[in-house]
Amino acid sequence: MNDLRSKLERGWKRLHSVLDPKNQVEKQLLDALQQNYAEEQQVSEVLTKESERIPYAHLRKKLLDIAARERHHAELLAAKIHELGGSLPERATRSHDQREQGNFVTTLDLLELLQEEKEAYVDYLKAAHLAKEAGKTDLTGLLRQIAEEERRHRKELIEVLTKLNPLPTHS
Repeated sequence: MNDLRSKLERGWKRLHSVLDPKNQVEKQLLDALQQNYAEEQQVSEVLTKESERIPYAHLRKKLLDIAARERHHAELLAAKIHELGGSLPERATRSHDQREQGNFVTTLDLLELLQEEKEAYVDYLKAAHLAKEAGKTDLTGLLRQIAEEERRHRKELIEVLTKLNPLPTHS
């Protein structure tokens, strides 16, 4: 009888855990962090690779600086993922596979990254909201900080693109 009782108690605890909104928010938060981690890794790799093709040293350095900051973001996210009991994703998704197949040209790659930085900004703000709902205030601040840095990266990428492909002037 005690065995049945303990099984029922464990079952109720498991059911409660699954249905608990806080646990659902934490799962969504972990999923968001894992996706953001993969994207940060991917962007860092692409910027490093694309910087090799840039003919101007100062623009190449700017891309490498952004890549280093993206790697740092990935490291920060990895630590938080582990703190929440999650594991790191294997590889980034669609864009990584396309890049491996050589489907992008430098400027198009940078334009793609520009769009990804815009989306990353919004994704980090959403993740910060999830962190707040889950009661992870330290994580909320970190995610907002990374969101702001993604906004700056976008501006820096725009600057690089305009210097690589300046608009024609009319005489």
